[in-house]
Amino acid sequence: MAAWLMAVYFNGMNQSETINYTKAIINSGEKINWKNLDGFIIDKHSTGGVGDKVSVALAPILAACGCYVPMIVGRGLGHTGGTLDKLESIPNYNGMITVDKFKKNVRSVGCSIIGQIPDICPADLKIYSLRDQTSTIVSNPLICGSIMGKKIAEGIQVLVLDIKVGNGAFMKTIEDAKKLSSFLHPIAHKNNIKIKTIFSDMNQILGNSAGLYCEILESIEILKGRGPEDLRLLIKSIAIECLEMSGTKNPINKINKAINSGEAFDRFLQMIYSHGSKIKDDQFKEVNKPKYYKKIVADKTGYLSSMDTFSIGMGLVQIGAGRKSINDKLDYTSGIILNRKIGDKICKGDDLAVIFNSKDKKLHDALAIFTKSFKISNTRLDMNDKIIIDCS
Repeated sequence: MAAWLMAVYFNGMNQSETINYTKAIINSGEKINWKNLDGFIIDKHSTGGVGDKVSVALAPILAACGCYVPMIVGRGLGHTGGTLDKLESIPNYNGMITVDKFKKNVRSVGCSIIGQIPDICPADLKIYSLRDQTSTIVSNPLICGSIMGKKIAEGIQVLVLDIKVGNGAFMKTIEDAKKLSSFLHPIAHKNNIKIKTIFSDMNQILGNSAGLYCEILESIEILKGRGPEDLRLLIKSIAIECLEMSGTKNPINKINKAINSGEAFDRFLQMIYSHGSKIKDDQFKEVNKPKYYKKIVADKTGYLSSMDTFSIGMGLVQIGAGRKSINDKLDYTSGIILNRKIGDKICKGDDLAVIFNSKDKKLHDALAIFTKSFKISNTRLDMNDKIIIDCS
């Protein structure tokens, strides 16, 4: 298998071979067959980013709009955060439930977010581990088999891909991102899944926070109609695409009603309760409080012109928000909160961001990584219109 993976990595696979490989991945486990659901079955997949907590808010919003969202997510990979790790920072959230419990949650709540349990695409679990060991992660056919295998096995009808582009993404250019998208679309069409791709910016942290539990708190803000503008825009854009493909008229009105009425946040609470958590609305800010903080201070006046988002992601791993090895223990209190975004005016001595966790030495050792990741120049760069790079 290692030799075959290396062969695919160097030589690629054509469309027919990629479709057959994906089919083999699906057939290695159980494929969920939903019956008698009175709404569209929808999912979204992101290629991974820093501060990408879209799924946490998107799933309950879509559920509140009458959709069903069975979502299988991953753990952190390298510099990118893992949605499952973030959800498991909620006290007693169990993301590794049985298939039967998963199906029950989707039917009763409208959404359920789990990790890759052994029943679903077990071949992918083993192959992915081997890809990591053989340095064959970045291969479009293998990526397609892994992504689409799980999505098709979920039994969905609609899929939106959020392919990240930029210095904090696996795809550095829009050309590379579109090439990956062109591999994924035919597999979806072959399996009667409606599909759309959004290409979104990953040249800076999405939203204002990145890490573990801090991202859950920011997701709750979104569900309550608040939160950072760039994150709100991306979540609503993906939700609109999902609802339009499901035939919903005036999707933005339905989305705003789901949020403003409190129904979306209520679905989020129902979802985490169905996964074992008992935390109440007024308790979210009382748990996973960091013990230590360090500020990242501007050394000159000007405009924040760039972030090395990849380095910030690796810094987050170092302070406990990710793993260097499979046995590393996560620090749910760890993360970063931005006080400035690209394009903002900066004065010398301003706090650009703050990093935090439960082990002061780790913060001290990683501070230089974060400090070097922010660049200030005399020229202002406007990023506000570049959150959605393209949509196809």
